[in-house]
Amino acid sequence: MTRAVEKSSGRRRGPSKGDLKEAAILDVAWRLLTEKSLAEITVNDLTRGAGISRSSFYFYFDSKEAVLRALAQRAAAEIRSSIGGFETDAEGRVGDLRAVITGYLRRWQESGPVLRAIRLQVESDPDLREFWAQIRHELVDDVARSIDRAQRAGIAAAAPPAARDLAEAMIAMMLQSAYQHSLEPADEAAEQRLVDTLTVVSQRMLGLTGQ
Repeated sequence: MTRAVEKSSGRRRGPSKGDLKEAAILDVAWRLLTEKSLAEITVNDLTRGAGISRSSFYFYFDSKEAVLRALAQRAAAEIRSSIGGFETDAEGRVGDLRAVITGYLRRWQESGPVLRAIRLQVESDPDLREFWAQIRHELVDDVARSIDRAQRAGIAAAAPPAARDLAEAMIAMMLQSAYQHSLEPADEAAEQRLVDTLTVVSQRMLGLTGQ
């Protein structure tokens, strides 16, 4: 089938063999990180799991640390989507904090091994540290904008603290709470208590009214 026919028929070509091999490496790395630390994972583990040669591996990644950086991009997208629900409407009202907090905690519960590996690796990997710092910066910016709108609308307590300072504190609280939560076995009752606590603390921190 020619490209012209593909285009006119509305069909899209599937991922290339290279795309599939790279995805296989990432999937294997994600799975292995649920079983052991990055330090314990070898390139042989990754190639064997993905069914590829070492030379094929090094075509896509120069090290297992580079694989973790790629996984960080996947995890960051998930984290950003969960925090993305924290926004304000035209009147400055803050959205459903409980839903945002629940989504964030569940992302950590589902992806905890990878996120914890990233958190450890940032101490020794400047590239990963820079990338993760940028993601955190963007999260804080997004939350700060919502808080600022709520403050200007009189729905959240007026500054000080400034919107960005509140956002920094909220993200730090959420991060540490989610990290600890991800270390525990899945427990719906415990998760709900944590959601309740973080929701109330966030509401009080922001001085929300009219919610």
